[in-house]
Amino acid sequence: MDLYEAAAKLLARAQRVSAFTGAGISAESGIPTFRDPGGIWDQFDPEEFGTAEGILALAQREPERIRRFLLGVVEIFEQAKPNPAHKALAELERLGILSVVITQNVDALHTDAGSLSVYEVHGSMFRARCTRCGRRYPLEKQSLLKHARELLQESNGFRLEKALTIMPVCDCGGLTRPDVVMFGEAVQQLNQSFRAASSTDVMLVLGTSGVVYPAAAIPHQAQQAGAKIIEINPSENCYSAITDVFIKEQNGAAMPKIMEHLHQLLRG
Repeated sequence: MDLYEAAAKLLARAQRVSAFTGAGISAESGIPTFRDPGGIWDQFDPEEFGTAEGILALAQREPERIRRFLLGVVEIFEQAKPNPAHKALAELERLGILSVVITQNVDALHTDAGSLSVYEVHGSMFRARCTRCGRRYPLEKQSLLKHARELLQESNGFRLEKALTIMPVCDCGGLTRPDVVMFGEAVQQLNQSFRAASSTDVMLVLGTSGVVYPAAAIPHQAQQAGAKIIEINPSENCYSAITDVFIKEQNGAAMPKIMEHLHQLLRG
């Protein structure tokens, strides 16, 4: 039995399956990770650009640098599309096999692929959060990117206050910001994610190295509760010691092979 068939059999027999995804799955769609050489984070320190305070300070001190950073982010998200791994997870949900995707990514690619049950523990770039009352508002992805690009390409100088005008004003009158978890902020939907991990029979772990806590503890919670772990990653990491099926491959290459075996099993 090959590894793809072994993974498919675990999925077919499970009563409840969840997936835990990280930056690696989005990297296959063109979104660089913090560690990618030559990527956006080589030019912009994530510890400086990854906090609200850092961005506000830089906007006053180096507005052109902030403009280039934001334009780079917009360009990345404009080009990124769901890859075969995202689509396979959405198909697993449609088949009634996958209960939830727990993702550390903020790019909404799981939703774009058709997944309906998604816990975004680090938030989403395509949702607004009121800075006063905390209410959240969905944002239309393509419209937001279009307006952001137009504003960032204006030639009359960049001001962060003007950039924020593309975000809606809350019903309470408060200003909103992108609903992403920045350094030092509380992780979202963490309790729901741990509950899902505790009740799952099989967890797919895709494209994550397991170094960003507290979310990185979620697969360990699943394994301790008795779940089988299927890990797909190009290299071994801290999860490999608890993995039942380890596939050393890109997510977008491995998931379609697993799905092919799964469909054969479901057809009987």
